[in-house]
Formats: sequence, C-alpha cells, structure tokens
Amino acid sequence: MLKPLALLAALALVMISHPAKAQVASVVSTSRVPAELPTGERWLRHFREDLLPFWNVADAWGSPRGDFPTFRGNDGKAVDWMQPPDELATAPGWIKENFGREYVRMKSRQTYFYGVAYHLTGDPRMLELARDGAAFIRKQALDPATGSAVSYWEKGVPQPEVLARTSQDLAYAQLGLAMYYYLTRDEAVLRDIKRLKRHIFTRYWNPEWQALRWVVKENPQDEHRRQELVAQLDQINAYLLLLAPILPERDRKAWTTDLKRLARAMVRDYHDVDRHLFWGTLHDPAQKKLGSRHTDFGHSAKAYWMLERVGRLTRDPALVALATTGAQAVLKQAYLPDSGTWGSRLRPDGSVDTGKEWWIYAELDQLAATLALLDPAQAMPLPRTADFWFRRMVDPVNHEVWGGAGGPEFKPWSGPKIHQWKSGYHSAEHALVGYLTAQALHGEPAILYFAPRDARALLRPYVFEGTIASRSSQPLPGFPGRRQVAVAFTGLR
Repeated sequence: MLKPLALLAALALVMISHPAKAQVASVVSTSRVPAELPTGERWLRHFREDLLPFWNVADAWGSPRGDFPTFRGNDGKAVDWMQPPDELATAPGWIKENFGREYVRMKSRQTYFYGVAYHLTGDPRMLELARDGAAFIRKQALDPATGSAVSYWEKGVPQPEVLARTSQDLAYAQLGLAMYYYLTRDEAVLRDIKRLKRHIFTRYWNPEWQALRWVVKENPQDEHRRQELVAQLDQINAYLLLLAPILPERDRKAWTTDLKRLARAMVRDYHDVDRHLFWGTLHDPAQKKLGSRHTDFGHSAKAYWMLERVGRLTRDPALVALATTGAQAVLKQAYLPDSGTWGSRLRPDGSVDTGKEWWIYAELDQLAATLALLDPAQAMPLPRTADFWFRRMVDPVNHEVWGGAGGPEFKPWSGPKIHQWKSGYHSAEHALVGYLTAQALHGEPAILYFAPRDARALLRPYVFEGTIASRSSQPLPGFPGRRQVAVAFTGLR
C-alpha cells in the first residue's frame, strides 16, 4: 500500500501526465486573489504540526479507547483531579461547575477531529480513532428505546432525563457520527443517525413556533419556553448539511425539506435584516439587544454561512442572496484593519469587542474564504487574519489553539484549552475549510481521503460542491472490505 504522502505524489504525477484530468475548473479569477493568501500546504502543515500532536497521544484517546475525556491539561496530559493543573484550578466558575461530568458532545467533537485528520492525511490510524469514538457514542450514549442521546454522565449516571436534554446537545451528539458516515458510508452508523434525527424532529418540533424547542420537559425554570437560535442552527451545522447531499435518494428529499424549514425559521424569527445579525434568543425580550447571549459575530457568521450553503444546495437564489449580503456586512463589521484581525461581537454601545474567541475567529475566516470562491475581494483580510491565527492563537509548545486572546497586545487567555465546550472541532474545521478554499483560490486541486466499501460512492468536498479531477483506490489496512479512495477536487464552489 502507498503511504499517504506517496499516494499524494502519485496523484500529482497522474495529473501532470494527464493535464485534461487536472484542469482546474476554477470559478474565481486567481489573479484577483491576494498573493499572500496562505496556500493549502500551509493549512496542512498547520493541521499536522500545530493541531494533531495535541490529539494524537494516549492521554487523549480515553479508556476504553473512544471514551475521549472532556477535560485535559494544557500540556495534553490526563488530569489528576487531586492536583489539577493551574489552568483548571483557576478556571472560571462556568467551567468549574462542570468538573466531574463527561459530555457526549465533546466525545463527538473529538471523533470529528479524527475524521478530519484522516480526511486530510489519509492516515488509517486516524480513521481507527474516529471509528472508536463513533462506536463508543453508539454503544454508550444512544438509547434505542427512546431514540435520544445522553447529554453527559455525572459519576457514571446519564443526565439529564430524556426530554430535558437540549436539542443542541442532541445535534452535537450527531457531529462525530455524521463525519464518520460521510467518510465511510457505514450503513449501521447511518441507521443510528436517522433514529436520533427522528427523535429530534418528532419530539422537539413545536408546530406553533414552526421551529425546534430547546427542551421539551416543563420545569420551574421554564426551559421548555426557551427559543434558541442554536436549536435550529446546530442541526444544520452538525449533520444535516453534510449528509443531505450524499444520502440515499429516499432520504435526501426529506432531509432537504428539513433544511429548508430550519432555514425559514432562522430567517423569519432570528434574523435582523437591518443590523445584519442573528439574535441568539427570543423568549426573553431583554436579550434582544447587542451584547446579549449568542448575539455575536460567531453565531451570525455561522448562520449566514449555513444559509448560503443551504441556499446553494436547494437551488434557492433568494436565500443565497440574503445570506451573501448579510455575510459581507458581518465581515465588514468584524474586521479590524489596524490589527488585521477579527473582533468577536458588537458591544451594547455599537463598538466592536476586539477580544478573540477561537471559534468566532474560525467561523469568520471560514465565511470569508467561502464567499471568496465567487467574490475574490472577500479574501482580502485572510492573509492577515490567518497570520495572526498561526502566530498568536497557536500554543507553540504544547499545540492546539488557545481559547482566545485579549488586551492591547492580544495575549493568549490562560484558561484550559479543552473543556466542556472547547475541543478539536472548530480548529479542525478551520484547517479543513482553510485547505479546501486555499487550494481553490490558488487554482490547485484539493486532495481528500475517504473510506467507503464502494470506490464509486458519491463523494463531495465537505460542505462544498466540486468537480472530481481524479480518483484512486486501494485496500485500507485495518478496515476489511473498505477502500482508501483519494480524490482530487477542483472547481470548488
């Protein structure tokens, strides 16, 4: 078997000897793309050298393997809770109050990370880790009787009760499973994904709101009345958009219908067309103001990105236009030309909060890079924003990225690099989208690795469309009956 790098070289030789196959059906004028825009190889190096070493260690793999830990130290080591490292001992209360819990959403996000690692490198060991994570979630977190998924375990007890689990947690339980199915087309995994999706859309759908609830069970805190943007958005973001185009025909139409109705709910209820933002919550009128919960550049950028992608997938030019106009406005508001960086949100007085939050920064980069595929002008900030990310957001000693940076000199935050909300998901997606779009913007093919049983399976470049310039296949070690399929995509759009 060819090693991944050797396979990449072989593909390159094929393209050189068959220029018709390698011809890039570019939809952008590469002459209008900033010359300093990082190359796809720079993004691959970032993934291999800055991110992967933090996750490719035994302390990250869990025991049993696949039971990935929610908390680790900033050095990557397992936590000794009798003597926790400083970053956990001094963590803010909203992190400390979750010590002792193991979250399914974080195990799912780490499963996603290993899926991206295989997708970009072709290393079968990474797919084995993704398989282990998916297997743990399927065996331990999914409940065939109800169709639900555990949110977290506390002292080994699954919590909370079934209909008190948030729709967001249920969406993110799907994330790692969706990435694994996208790579492998494992039918057993798809059956579990579909069962959990049915649970979400039957038990959480509110006919009066024409939207998904946060929780179903009534309680004194009125959680069942909460109307949350992420209850809708994260279904799209975590699994619906990635899987809908590649599902068997009998499922594709139904999933596309769900994408459309969630998009309608987001635009109808949460979108402020004049301010070019999405409100994070609706149930509390006091939250409908700048600076409120989830009203930030990250949620707005992700919402516009998802709507733009849904619009293209469903051939809805009005939705594409709405999302593109709003996205351009958000990027203009968020960009800070003095520092060449992204801000995080509008403060109540309308000024930009210049502090960095890793996931918001990543979402803004991804949005700008996606728009640049058709409008190269949107790539203008990316050389500087990416440079800041590589130089200032990465932990140069122990790898991965800091949770953020702040102050006049943008010093890294001193808190934990992983916790009940921060894992490898956003940094991995950032690198994957960075690689794909950089290759397209520089007029080069992007190589991605898949692992289906049928080498002729329908393969797509993540949440994008593209043309397959070449495809090669060989047996995949450790996965009997599966093929490692390396695909060169061009014409990304």
